[in-house]
Amino acid sequence: MPASPRFTLSARWRSFKHALNGLRLLLVEQHNARLHAVCGLMVLVLGVALGLSRLEWLLVVLVIGWVISLEALNSALEYVCDRLSPAQDELIGKAKDVAAGAVLISAVSAALIGLVIFVPKVAAIWSL
Repeated sequence: MPASPRFTLSARWRSFKHALNGLRLLLVEQHNARLHAVCGLMVLVLGVALGLSRLEWLLVVLVIGWVISLEALNSALEYVCDRLSPAQDELIGKAKDVAAGAVLISAVSAALIGLVIFVPKVAAIWSL
């Protein structure tokens, strides 16, 4: 069994740069990722405007990260599947659909959490 590479700061920096490049690719090449990112930024701005509590911020940041992370995993799966089988393949199509379904589940649950957090705050402002 080969020895594992030594921990070095330069190796960690290279890993970090690869991760940043992955995020750049995700936002440049994937329309849905851009949509999720824009929605996430809008929610963050609204959160600042409405003065979220610490727990509300934790939940909001968690679900934004969850949705974008699943979108990244879905995109990575699509890249690999397209490389392995450029032609139509029923099982690869199913894998892609299931991964897209996971993103949908995360986005819907994030929206529901957002509604629970933001609707009462907005309603309180409107009732003033």
